[in-house]
Amino acid sequence: MLHLTAPPLPVLLDAGEDTYESGQSHPNRHRIGVFDVLVVTKGTLFMQEGEKKYEVKSGHCLILYPDRHHFSYQPCEEETHFYWFHFVTPKEWKELKEPGHIQNMTEGEQSRNPFTEFPFGIVVPNFCLLHNWKVAEHLCQQIVKTGHELNNNWEWQRQILFQQLLNVLSEHAQLEKMMPSLAVAEQAAAYIRKNYRRKITYAELGEALSFHPNHIARCMISSFGFTPIEYLNRIRIDQAKLLMVSKDWSIEKVSENCGFSQMSYFSRLFKKQEGISPNEFRKKYLGAAKSAYW
Repeated sequence: MLHLTAPPLPVLLDAGEDTYESGQSHPNRHRIGVFDVLVVTKGTLFMQEGEKKYEVKSGHCLILYPDRHHFSYQPCEEETHFYWFHFVTPKEWKELKEPGHIQNMTEGEQSRNPFTEFPFGIVVPNFCLLHNWKVAEHLCQQIVKTGHELNNNWEWQRQILFQQLLNVLSEHAQLEKMMPSLAVAEQAAAYIRKNYRRKITYAELGEALSFHPNHIARCMISSFGFTPIEYLNRIRIDQAKLLMVSKDWSIEKVSENCGFSQMSYFSRLFKKQEGISPNEFRKKYLGAAKSAYW
């Protein structure tokens, strides 16, 4: 999350759109002194800022910071179209490691001095899937279009449109406050159940749900009592139990099929959850089934 202090409001310096063919890359830039906003409408930009990598797909927005190094860590794999916006903020800005509680700075509003500035914060995600995509895309089109118009008001109109785009991003940040924890947890659980056979990272989960990974983890803990990783492992163990009693596969094949890359790790987690080893579980179940049959 990015926190901008106002007034004055952020100022748009320039805007445009580009289409990259397969094999083309975004320029390599270091400490350019302005925020660089990328909104992708088609294809994927593979961007890196410092040590963080981002797959900026269609419908996603990425804000690159003015004091850091950014570049493409790999070329585009297909035709990719995106809008770009360079802006500055006259006042201070800071990166929020997690959303936390976004304060509404209205306390004491009745007694504030009507002749002095009243500071407030604008909070926007630095990377997100835009929920209100049609509105965001329309604003991007209008900002770029307005920049080509020859009239006295075009720059003023463009600044207003850019503030509206920032407002769309700010509304996205507010969703984490408004959406119930259980709804977020259930979305995360459904995604994990669908993809449990492969590796799932916190970053991937955050991108899939368009929420900060820490927020998702808090929602799952409060709703289910498990972190996303703990929930993933429980799903995998439950699936392994089904396979061990319904297939004559080796324990190693069962563990691989359920998403475990190391047999020893699978055995350790299985015993922790079930109280017995995978082999003991299989023998116990098959023995009980045989006794019931006879």
